[in-house]
Amino acid sequence: MNPWAINPVWQNYSSLFREAISASEAKTEMERSHHMTASLYFGIAALEAFLNQEMRRYLSASKSEDEIFETLRRGKIMSKLKKWPTELLGAPLPLDLKTYDLLTVFNDIRGDLTHPKTHGFDIYAKLDDVEPSSVIDSVAEYIVKFHELQKTRFPYWLFGWNYLNPRPDAHEIFIINDQQFANSMKSLGFKVSQAFSSDMDPWLNHHLGSFQGYLSLRKALIGLDRCEPKWDRFPFKPILCRNWWKAEHQHSCGNVSKEAIDRALRYDA
Repeated sequence: MNPWAINPVWQNYSSLFREAISASEAKTEMERSHHMTASLYFGIAALEAFLNQEMRRYLSASKSEDEIFETLRRGKIMSKLKKWPTELLGAPLPLDLKTYDLLTVFNDIRGDLTHPKTHGFDIYAKLDDVEPSSVIDSVAEYIVKFHELQKTRFPYWLFGWNYLNPRPDAHEIFIINDQQFANSMKSLGFKVSQAFSSDMDPWLNHHLGSFQGYLSLRKALIGLDRCEPKWDRFPFKPILCRNWWKAEHQHSCGNVSKEAIDRALRYDA
């Protein structure tokens, strides 16, 4: 099965992150425009997939599949973003007003690109004014604050890092559990208690359960110039990678060489 099919929110958000970073690194206006356009499509898709997922979960106890489908297909995305949290959580989302305005702009540009009503020059002029990081920040803020109000943990992949599954000549990303993420953070130098899995809970509840925790860890991860280190003894251990889509990282983080396997076998010997 295609791993993307497991979780559409993860797929769209990871693609948004990849495209926004690629836009910030683009060398030409054409490349930047391409990656910015893609980031807006994936960003809005991630939000709609997230809200549909949460509404489906909410309705599944009392509604038929046909009724759920009818609810999910009705309404425009900006209306869902504004109204559904109150229905699902009993309170409006404490979203920064600037963030909601940004999401509105992103959706408007996306709509204009999909259904152009002018020659298009004005649309791309608006696109030029969008900072790639603002797309990541706005979408992440919405999902993080939803989880915070819901009193649940948000997924670690909102930081834009993903696990590569080391294999000879294969570079897959996949989703892993919170405890493994905490272990990876400890390997990267963060202070995480890990005598028992329950000892990690305070760290996880803060950094994956609050907007302030998200901001502090996001800032720290942006400052890192390395991915999770490999363990000689366990060459097939999943590796948390900051640039998982880039060939050089797929080679260093996602590949298992014969030499690495031989090294591990010597430990066992």
